[in-house]
Amino acid sequence: MRDDHTRDETADVVAEAEGEARPEHGPSETGSPPLTAGLPPQTGAEGGQLWLLYTLEFIVAIGFGVIYPYLPLFLQDVGHAQPWVIGVVAAAVFVGTFAFSGPFGRLCDRIGRKPVLLFGCVLLTTTMFLFLTTTDPWWFVAFRFLEGVGAAAVIPAINAVIADLTTDEDRSQAFGWITSAQFGGLILGPAIAVPIYNLGGGGIRGFHAIFLVGGIVTAGVSVALALMLREPARSRERLRAGSPERAPRWRALATRPIVALIVLAATANFSTGGFEVLWSLWLKRLGASMTFISLTWIAFSVPMLFSFLGGRLADRTNRLVLVAVGYTAGGICFMVYGLAHNLTLFLTVNLIEGLAWALSYPAKEAMLIKVSPAKWLGAVQGMQTAATQAAALVGTLLGPLLYQAIGGYALSVDGVLALAGVAWAIPVLWRTLKGSAATRGGPAAAD
Repeated sequence: MRDDHTRDETADVVAEAEGEARPEHGPSETGSPPLTAGLPPQTGAEGGQLWLLYTLEFIVAIGFGVIYPYLPLFLQDVGHAQPWVIGVVAAAVFVGTFAFSGPFGRLCDRIGRKPVLLFGCVLLTTTMFLFLTTTDPWWFVAFRFLEGVGAAAVIPAINAVIADLTTDEDRSQAFGWITSAQFGGLILGPAIAVPIYNLGGGGIRGFHAIFLVGGIVTAGVSVALALMLREPARSRERLRAGSPERAPRWRALATRPIVALIVLAATANFSTGGFEVLWSLWLKRLGASMTFISLTWIAFSVPMLFSFLGGRLADRTNRLVLVAVGYTAGGICFMVYGLAHNLTLFLTVNLIEGLAWALSYPAKEAMLIKVSPAKWLGAVQGMQTAATQAAALVGTLLGPLLYQAIGGYALSVDGVLALAGVAWAIPVLWRTLKGSAATRGGPAAAD
């Protein structure tokens, strides 16, 4: 009986998502309500809210970019942590995000996007200031767990806000713009971190100066969100209409295209988890300076500045092709990181990897929203965040162990897994979505 009920729920979810793949401001051919049926279209004011999000994302990314390339070095040089301990610290953020993304995703469907987003930002700010209180690596495990809880609130909520403020004709562009803003901050952050470190006097004082700047920047974003961000009109309308008493089971939401897109993202995030722990340590072993380490982060981030162009392309062409090419190129780049020892080559590969994600990420996010039921956008975003953070958690835990055993080849192992995800997910998406509106951007998606 339980399986029959789950199958019925799944059929309802699939039918709803298929109905929503029709024109977003008119009736569907099946009679099912489309994504924005009965909801106000995006207004100029709501477009201004998008630009507010882009600006705040840029600012908060500066705060993160100042800190995170150097946190492993702080833990190693000041906290005297072994690589496996650094891996546990990095893993803690993924544990927090994995554990709370699902609940926060569903919560933002029930109480609104803004409260959940604001709570997450406040928690992220708090953790950055906590970095100033100790040099004990084990306290950083707790701090980064709290950071992960904050991220679990922010990620599903901000993606749901973008979905509410856009239509399928411009949704990839919106994800492209916010990605451009994010990586603009991630370019500026590492670039100013070294001067901040030197102005702080180097050593522990220099690292504390970096943490302080990151905390102040994120606190400013929290205040701006509280004062300036409004709940999207579509979300307000759904809240007034009321939500079902009980959300569908996870199994009911996990249709084949949603699962394939989540698997694709998760295997890539496994690589990212290992990269966060190992990259700075690997470069330092090869003789790179802090300045060069900053340059590698900047080199990756520069192409990501142009994600808005990738989003525009995704809204005008086949999104699935962009996803396949981008995620394949990203996996190959990870393999090169482990196989090569040439620092100059690394900078070139960083640029290629950044370009790959700039082309593929906006398309992937737009596809996921297109195949998701409108009432449970937050829930699906929470599922994706939980899965990707779980994969990154495993990557951060296995990465140091592999690094101690095989050195930089651990990064190549990450690349192999990322390519395995592509090899499984893309054929599934091709079979299930071939010719559907989910793979096409622009006016064609509404035909």
